[in-house]
Amino acid sequence: MDFQGFIEWLIQVFQRIEILVPTLAGVAFIAFLGIRYRNRRRDLALEEVQVVGEEEKTSRPAEKALEEEDEFSEARMRTLEALKVRGTLKPMPLAASKEGGHYPDIVGISLSKAEDLIRDLVKKGLAFEGEVEFSVAACPLCGSCSQVALISCKNCGSFRVHEVKYYRHTCGYVGAESNFLTEGKLRCPQCKSSEGIELYYKRYYCQDCKTESDEVNIAFKCGSCGSFYDESNMMLKQFKKIELSREGLEEYEKINRALSTQIQRLSAQGYTIERPATLVGESGVTHSFEAVARRGDEVIAIASAFGEPLTQVLFKLGVAKTDLKLSRLIVITGKPSSPAEREFARSLGIEIIEPSHL
Repeated sequence: MDFQGFIEWLIQVFQRIEILVPTLAGVAFIAFLGIRYRNRRRDLALEEVQVVGEEEKTSRPAEKALEEEDEFSEARMRTLEALKVRGTLKPMPLAASKEGGHYPDIVGISLSKAEDLIRDLVKKGLAFEGEVEFSVAACPLCGSCSQVALISCKNCGSFRVHEVKYYRHTCGYVGAESNFLTEGKLRCPQCKSSEGIELYYKRYYCQDCKTESDEVNIAFKCGSCGSFYDESNMMLKQFKKIELSREGLEEYEKINRALSTQIQRLSAQGYTIERPATLVGESGVTHSFEAVARRGDEVIAIASAFGEPLTQVLFKLGVAKTDLKLSRLIVITGKPSSPAEREFARSLGIEIIEPSHL
């Protein structure tokens, strides 16, 4: 190959390289897009799985919370009926329990929820606390009434204390139980008689400091958190009678009558009623109502102002109305509203139904 031929061959090689490089670059770019698309699909699939998993995690607690709310509402109705019949709810001690006592008329919910229910009735003015029926020792740290009582030596604080019984016989002999025991039976060591023996007194013997005393310290070990406490720092949990408030009941029934009237009107207009009801807003917050009426895309919520100042209720409902994008929001009150409250409600787009309209 002469020099001219070499030059022509070299030019052909460069020409092939110029064609090959863009081609390879294009293939690499397409491959890159393909890999990126595949990875994106994989990431989207993973995100969907994660979202579904998160939704399942959040939906289960939400459903459980709604079930508990329904149970609480039903228990409140039953308790209120019992109050109306009896006029009072009386507590009873409940041994070996965290709560320490219960109200037998409150059924269908846990003891801790029953305490919440009583506080709710008192707060709303349907009931008030009466006289103390009994008190129970409770842990100063966790409030549990489940405990084990322990005795300790007043001299050294040791728990290695046992009871020593002293007996007296009619013959006049007085001695420790160990002196009277013969083959598992009580017999006077002085006159050998097994008749006429009686318990005379008790003392407490400490195995550590070897002393006897008439009294011991009483300590408690909490069955819930395991902490130790004694009479000086224990809490006393009081259980009181719960009395019906006739005035509060009258207002409550007035609101219920108005609520039933509104529901009947809406039902006659073709609305589907849910009572009680909850709605979840755009913020994710769950709002509770006495009832919700639906007809197509239209949603009407009905609330009540019972046991709370009307202005405070209107503030909360104003937030709920914005969060839920409600068509209408009605609040029923058992007491007359003031001009300022009515004006405030109008500014929020909330309708008030009060006694003058019942």
